[in-house]
Amino acid sequence: MIEKKDKYILKTYCNQLKPVVLIGKEGLTANMLESIRLVLNKRELIKISILKTYTDLTTKELAELLASSTSSEIINIIGRTIVLYKKNEKINAYGI
Repeated sequence: MIEKKDKYILKTYCNQLKPVVLIGKEGLTANMLESIRLVLNKRELIKISILKTYTDLTTKELAELLASSTSSEIINIIGRTIVLYKKNEKINAYGI
């Protein structure tokens, strides 16, 4: 579990990020989930955008599903955008 001050620091970094993954009408597929895992391992902090064509789950439900499926933590949910963080000891880009 990330501490509150660390979450605040990560929120400042996520403002500069561009969405890496777009979830659309096809929803969350196994390939998409695997690519999210790979990107999380490489970057630690990623932004995911949910297109208006996606209608299966609410943004919060999808964020919780993604976090549990990828062993990551939800940093921020704003509108249709989710930010996830998974610490990688080798990279440790954010010093948390």
